[in-house]
Amino acid sequence: NKREVACPYCKENKSDKAYQEEILGVLFSLMSRQTLLSIELRPDTEVETVAEIARDTKVVLSNIAVSDALFFKLLSRAAVEVRNKISLVGHDDSLGRCIGESDWRTSKRINIWFDRYSDEEMKQAYENIKKIPKKSVQIVAGEMHAKENGIYVLLRLLDRADGYIPDLFLESSKREFIVEMAETENNSICIENINRLILTGYAVGVLPKLRLHEENVLEELSLDAKYSREITEILKMKRNSLWIGRAKKLVLTGYAVDILTKLRIPEENVLEELSLNTNGEQKPTEILKEENNSIWVGKMRKLELSWYAVGILPKLKIHEENEMEELDLRTGFLGQITVKNKSLWVGKVKVLKLRDTAIKILPKLGFHKENQMKVLSLFTDRPIYIVSIPREENKSIWVGKVEKLELYNQTVEILPKLRFHGENVMEKLVLSADKPEEISEILKTKDKSVWVGKVKVLKLEGYTLGILPKLRFRGENVMEKLVLSADKPEEISKILKTKDKSVWVGKVKKVRLKGLAKKIENKLDFTLIAPDDQE
Repeated sequence: NKREVACPYCKENKSDKAYQEEILGVLFSLMSRQTLLSIELRPDTEVETVAEIARDTKVVLSNIAVSDALFFKLLSRAAVEVRNKISLVGHDDSLGRCIGESDWRTSKRINIWFDRYSDEEMKQAYENIKKIPKKSVQIVAGEMHAKENGIYVLLRLLDRADGYIPDLFLESSKREFIVEMAETENNSICIENINRLILTGYAVGVLPKLRLHEENVLEELSLDAKYSREITEILKMKRNSLWIGRAKKLVLTGYAVDILTKLRIPEENVLEELSLNTNGEQKPTEILKEENNSIWVGKMRKLELSWYAVGILPKLKIHEENEMEELDLRTGFLGQITVKNKSLWVGKVKVLKLRDTAIKILPKLGFHKENQMKVLSLFTDRPIYIVSIPREENKSIWVGKVEKLELYNQTVEILPKLRFHGENVMEKLVLSADKPEEISEILKTKDKSVWVGKVKVLKLEGYTLGILPKLRFRGENVMEKLVLSADKPEEISKILKTKDKSVWVGKVKKVRLKGLAKKIENKLDFTLIAPDDQE
């Protein structure tokens, strides 16, 4: 009763649709046919008769490449035996491409979703996977995705994989789908040479079950928990008990930020990015209870915190010699940050972006004395978010050397509070305000009282044209470009009241006046020079 079945792609007439449909009929027909006792799938075999595969049909896979769609159907509906090695590839949605030579390759991702499978079929799949020999499955795909009850199947299959593991995406919205993992010992499922591991929902709970190779370097580990109940078991674990090895990018979203203290990363590891993000409704509890400077994160290139996660910054202990490419703090809840000014050590930072409430943390940051920023960008349009900044003394917030300074809306008022390095040369200074109240405090200061030093490109937009007389440049400053832009008459009303040639700018190579700003040209005192510095 043994019959051998061939993939239609191995036939000369690959466009024969009737032949392709016959193959699928052999495997999974709902019609009543003769039931096979066993079959062996090989790329070079042909169909002799049409028959139906039953649950007790033995299907032998040996030295063959098989698509994920066919493989998982076989696992759930037959008795599968894997001999030697097989390659598992992503299907390409064509009727015939289901098996091929063992070196068959595809760029398609592998999906493992069993949402339409019965409990009996799932049980059959589990039993089959248990019998698959170790290191007998080669996975040929860039990504593998598993949802709900497919997670258990995937993890058990990976335990049989040989070598390369693709990027893994596991997602579960219900606890019942990972209950089966509860009896599995921690660190018992070995996954080697994996680049990205993305766990969402209750799937975050499988992390302790995984054992990463000691030499593995994760390109990205992303954990996303929308609800606190999704990480209940992990929160019971000891501090630094979850070994993840070396990682380049670590992203914790929602309540998953509470897991940070449970993770263990080598001290010599350098993170390319650490991203901790919540929204306005997700307030972590455990991590906010930690003492300041108690969570070692070492060296990192980029640190991104949003909403309640901004409150975690004082808890982090960053390496003293760390050089950060970017620090991005957005719309955070800062009610619990009561540390002294300059006490939150961030070391050297090249790009600093603060948005809304997070701006209040600026005086708290401690920078390296040799810090040189490429970009300092502040933005908020709500006065309440910077209410504490005006109380700071002028030139009291040390930022060191800054190549590009961007202050938008309410943050323009912070300019007098900043203290730059004595040798600072600013490549570009951008000031923009949409409302008159956003510059009201600076207008009260004396002319030429706001020190900006050397500036190569100065760009003023909207109401900030009115503070141009307040700026003081270094005497020998030569500006590459001056750009002034105004759309409303009231944006230039202050300067129009001044005397001609009363607003000193100095030497400028190029002046560009946009919109109504053209009307204030005669108020400016500048010397237009050629690019070669010849007047």
